[in-house]
Amino acid sequence: MTPKTLPSLIAVIDVGTAKTVSLVGQMIAGQARMLSFSERPTKGVVKGVVTDLEQLHACVHEVVHDVERGAGRSVDQVYLSLGGPAAEGERVKGLVMVPARDGKVTQKDLQEAVASARRQEPPAGRTTILYMRQPTMLDGKPVASPVGMTGRRLEVSFWRVTMEEALVRLRVGMINGMSIRVRDFILSSHAAACAAAQDADKHGGVLVIDMGAGTTDWILYYKDHILCAGSLPLGGEHLTNDLSVALRVSRETAEDIKCRFGSGVHREADLNQTIWKDGDRGLGDQQFNRGTITKVLSLRYQETLDLVRKDVMRHLEGIFPGHGVRLDQHMLPSGVILTGGSANLADACEAVQQSLGLTARVGAPVFDSESLRKPEYAGVVGLMRAAITDAPPAARRPRGLWDQIRVLFRF
Repeated sequence: MTPKTLPSLIAVIDVGTAKTVSLVGQMIAGQARMLSFSERPTKGVVKGVVTDLEQLHACVHEVVHDVERGAGRSVDQVYLSLGGPAAEGERVKGLVMVPARDGKVTQKDLQEAVASARRQEPPAGRTTILYMRQPTMLDGKPVASPVGMTGRRLEVSFWRVTMEEALVRLRVGMINGMSIRVRDFILSSHAAACAAAQDADKHGGVLVIDMGAGTTDWILYYKDHILCAGSLPLGGEHLTNDLSVALRVSRETAEDIKCRFGSGVHREADLNQTIWKDGDRGLGDQQFNRGTITKVLSLRYQETLDLVRKDVMRHLEGIFPGHGVRLDQHMLPSGVILTGGSANLADACEAVQQSLGLTARVGAPVFDSESLRKPEYAGVVGLMRAAITDAPPAARRPRGLWDQIRVLFRF
């Protein structure tokens, strides 16, 4: 693959329900070296949906100011994460009957198949944000590169991600308001996978589940390609809220108890354990039954995993109708990789094994900064890696907002 042109300074912003993080790196000898990092509590976003643009704008402005000050340079373009229920994915397919008498596929045939897939219009009121390549099929069999091969029916498929046009303008306009250009969008679940999954995982088959505070994004890889992806409006905040109600404590106290004593699996032995909030058993300290804590958390955690399984199966059945696809270790030999803040919950991997019947591990990114080697930072670290891998060629900066949107989505 021909190396793509990259700016010497790469800036990424990951806007989550609980926190907004930004990372700035510089390309040196083909490698990204971190220059600065910023993390701020997100305001104006609920379950991945923007509810207060002014608050969100202020939050993003703060992280940008932080990283610019840390890098000692101004940022003029960024890569933005894209996720949550607002970003909907679907499979689009382009078909070409090979015209050559000998059935040999040419580069022109491949280009026509790609164009055929991309000509399909998104639903009314929605804009295509991303095209992510899926396996190419020649006479019903997957091929890595069909050019030069012999066959009659050439199919090229993409996983297309769309979003409402108004929401796209909102995100682009928010960044443009700081005199910064949106260079590209990167799917949040894909970014998390770039940080946590190895090439061998993606080749064999792996499901990456990124469970954040307000949303749970997932993405399924098979034979090196993205097969499907999705998002649910559920996350770690729901576990905290359930615990807050069950124990009749504040959300802050519930979050602390969840992190210190919570588990994704309930065991009968937990019913015999008493835990103290402060640990000193002094005046004002509170005691709770650990069985209640693990019961509440495990029910919600496993419910979320079950909904992920149903969402994955819904997409797979749409891609392979009538084939009786099963989500098992045969299809996904690399099992499940958990990322996001909720991957830190004790016994999270065991909960996955019980709910999905797949092996699981927590995916912490490998990065030069030790403070970011945590599953909750897989998204922002993966954004940087995805930006390096998937970045489009540099382009002249358009003048107006609509011109930028036209260039960004290749209108």
